[in-house]
Amino acid sequence: MEPRRGVLAPELERWSREADDGDRRTALVRLRGGTEVGEAAGRLASLGMEVTSSGPGSVIGTVSPPVLRRIGQETWVLAVEGPRTLRTLGHG
Repeated sequence: MEPRRGVLAPELERWSREADDGDRRTALVRLRGGTEVGEAAGRLASLGMEVTSSGPGSVIGTVSPPVLRRIGQETWVLAVEGPRTLRTLGHG
């Protein structure tokens, strides 16, 4: 079964189709409002995500392509994105 449309960020959707099933990648799962973070982290772990951290409204961990596709089917998942890199703004 495929993930719900628009849940996976385009780069993660592409990766999930092209990568080998054993490959791993960091993903940030954004939760729908009202979803309890602790319960969501437990459910994500049961789906196969290696949860590394969680905070208000999101859970971060590593996933394989099959796990990513399963996460994208969950109705309480708002979005799944790749990690963001913070950049320092240059002066002048």
